[in-house]
Amino acid sequence: MADEALPDDHFAVRFRDDLRFWIQRVAVPLVVAVGVLGNAVTVVVLTRRRMSSSTNTYLTALAVADLLYLLGIFYLSVEHYPDVHLSTNLTACYWNYYRFIIWFTDVASAVSVWLTVSFTVERYIAVCHPLRGKVICTEKRARRVILTIFALCTLATATTPFEYFVRTDLNSHNQTTISIGHTDLADNNIYRAFFYWFWAFAFVFVPLVLLAVFNTILVGTVRRSIRQRGLTEVETNCRQKQENKITMTLIAVVFLFMVCQTPQAFLLIVTYFYSPSRKTLGHFVLRGLGNIANFLVAINAASNFILYCAMSDKYKRTLILTFFPCLASRHRRSHTFNSNVASYENSSIRIVSRHS
Repeated sequence: MADEALPDDHFAVRFRDDLRFWIQRVAVPLVVAVGVLGNAVTVVVLTRRRMSSSTNTYLTALAVADLLYLLGIFYLSVEHYPDVHLSTNLTACYWNYYRFIIWFTDVASAVSVWLTVSFTVERYIAVCHPLRGKVICTEKRARRVILTIFALCTLATATTPFEYFVRTDLNSHNQTTISIGHTDLADNNIYRAFFYWFWAFAFVFVPLVLLAVFNTILVGTVRRSIRQRGLTEVETNCRQKQENKITMTLIAVVFLFMVCQTPQAFLLIVTYFYSPSRKTLGHFVLRGLGNIANFLVAINAASNFILYCAMSDKYKRTLILTFFPCLASRHRRSHTFNSNVASYENSSIRIVSRHS
C-alpha cells in the first residue's frame, strides 16, 4: 500500500522506498542466504570434539541466535513484496504469524547481544585472571549462562505479540487488504516509555558500555603480551600466541558487533527525542535510515563465519577436516613431508655446528 505524501516530501518518500527495495528485496535475501549457510557451518564446526571449549560453547550459541535472527528478518522483509497485503489464504497465514515472528526476532537479537557480552567477560577473566578462569570458565557454566540468557530474553520481550493485531481494510479497488495494526497496549504512553527505556538500557546502552570497557582491557592485554613474548621461553610463547589468537578473534567479533549495532542505538535515541508525524519529511527519512541500521545488524549476524575463517587457524583446519576430508589428508601428507625436511635440516645444522 502506497503512502500518500505532500509534494514537498516526494524526495523523502523516494529515498525511503528505494532503500526498502534495495535493502529488503535485494540485499536482505543475499545476506540471509550467506549468513544462514555460514552460521550453520559454524555450528557444525564448533561442535566437533576437538573444538570443545567454554568459549566455543558461547560462539556456537551465538551462531544459532544469529541464524534464527536472519530467518526472522527474512520473514519480516516479505512484507515489502508486491501483493502481500492483498487478502488470500496464504497472505492471511503470513500476517497471522507476523507478530510472533517479530517477537522471535527480538528474542534472537537480544540473545545475540548478551551472548557477546558473556563471552567477552569470560575472555577477560581467562586472560586477566587465569587462575580464577580455570575454575569459572568451564563448558558446564557456559551452558548454564546460555540457557539463562535465552530464558530471560524470552521473558523480557514476552509482551511483543500483544502490541499488534491483524487489520483488514478495503483499498480503492474494493479489494480486501491485510496489514498489522497497533493494539491499545502498544499505544499506551506509560507502556511505550517503560518498554523503550528498558530495551534501551538492557539491550543497547549497558551492553555497548560493557563491551567497550572489556574490549579495551583485552586489547591492552594482548599488546603487552606481544611485547613481552620475546622475553619468555619458546614453549610459553607458543601457548601464549595461541591464547592471543583466540582473544584477537573475539576482539574482532566484538568490534564488528559494536560498529554494526551503534547506528541502531543512535537512531533509538533520535527517535525518542524527535518523533515526527506520519507522512512528513522527517518520518520518511527516519524510516529510510532505520532500514540501513537494521541491515547493518543483519550484516553483523551473517559475518562472524568470515571472521573465524580469516583469523582462526584451528577453525579453518576443523572446517576442512569436517567438510573436505580429502583435502585434509593431502594437507597432512604435505605437512608431514615439510616437517621431516625441517627436522633433517635442523639435525644437519646441529651436526655441522658441532664439527665447526
